Amino acid sequence: QKQENKQRSSIRYIVERTFGLLKQHHGLAKARYLGLERNKTRAQLIVMSHNLKTGMNIFKQMRSLGDCYAQ
Repeated sequence: QKQENKQRSSIRYIVERTFGLLKQHHGLAKARYLGLERNKTRAQLIVMSHNLKTGMNIFKQMRSLGDCYAQ
């Protein structure tokens, strides 16, 4: 039981951290529009922008690591 909980919490930590960032910095905590469809679209755009930002950060890290190995 403890081992299983530890494994789940390691995954849950990453997911909860991401949701926390989206809620705190991108305004995902509140629904801005009336209607599910508009709020769903807004949430999808916020998540897409977060994924692009995260992807660019990973790309920059990989690129800098590549520069280290090229020398």
